Amino acid sequence: MEFGTLIFTRPQRAMSDPKLAEQLGYSHAWIPDSHMIWGDVWACMALAAVNTTRIKLATGVAVAANRIAPVTAAAIGTINELAPGRVMLGFGTGHTGRRVMGLPPVKYAEFREQCRVIRDLLKRGEAIYKAEGLERKIRFLHRDRHFINLDGPIPFYVAANGPRTLELAGELGDGCVTTGVLTPERLERVKRSIEAGAARAGRTLPAHFPIVSLTHVVVLKPGEDFDSPRVRMMAGPWVMANLHAVAAGYARPQSLPAALRPLFQAYLDHVGAMRTPAQERYLELHLGHCAYVEPGEWKFVTPEAIRYSTIAGPREQVVEHIRALERAGLSQIFLNPPMDGFGDCIEQIAREVIERV
Repeated sequence: MEFGTLIFTRPQRAMSDPKLAEQLGYSHAWIPDSHMIWGDVWACMALAAVNTTRIKLATGVAVAANRIAPVTAAAIGTINELAPGRVMLGFGTGHTGRRVMGLPPVKYAEFREQCRVIRDLLKRGEAIYKAEGLERKIRFLHRDRHFINLDGPIPFYVAANGPRTLELAGELGDGCVTTGVLTPERLERVKRSIEAGAARAGRTLPAHFPIVSLTHVVVLKPGEDFDSPRVRMMAGPWVMANLHAVAAGYARPQSLPAALRPLFQAYLDHVGAMRTPAQERYLELHLGHCAYVEPGEWKFVTPEAIRYSTIAGPREQVVEHIRALERAGLSQIFLNPPMDGFGDCIEQIAREVIERV
């Protein structure tokens, strides 16, 4: 099992946090592309590249609508010139990156086309590109001058949760980034969709096709419970990100365990009473997203919410839970630590979990 961590795209943090994760034994630093929430993914990825030597650097994830496909391919190729062989492109429809602007995710057909163009550019350096009613062959020039580096190669991971995009990962991706895989049963459903997409494309996947799950891990100290201030601080941003996902419409309420539905209804009532007008509520809804908990929202970070949205418990229980996911075929856990307390969080998980799995 590999372990990666979210890296917050504040330039100063992009220089220090990936380096710390590297020193602690993390395999991947995932750098998000959410321009209305944080800083620029590519600037921060470049800073991470020149301040680390071993850790793999991945977009977590680049958003299809934020730039045209050739620009995305050129950007990741540029980072690969700084950190050759250590770069990966995670690519998605932009649930948060789009929803925070009040827009829906990129439609499937457009997303698939961008995936095809990026895959071809990364694999061959050229592609057929369609734009403005035209269809043209495009090619990266001057590769011998090392403006970009497409040697390596650069793995292309499709971000997917629903069956259609999971199938697209099997058709076009070198791996898949998904969210909230907490059980082998959920992982099996993910794998079936990926395999169906590969089969339909006539593609044979490797025996261990990489599947990465964005989730979080919380290790209880001896005598500690789920309602301790430390545990709530460590888990709070990920708990709220899950509630944001359902409230904003990019996850279904039915995806929540029955035990969490009353909590979610209380959260919906809270959202309904926000200061912003209903048509602009997406602006307030995403405050603190994945980074911190708004002061008035700590009441939603309950023991039940932590239990059902994270891999949490005493060390031995957490380690066995992760081993079971590894046996079922999960390749990597992609953590969402809090922005405040980031170092303490990833250090504890490295010591208590990574060294034992």
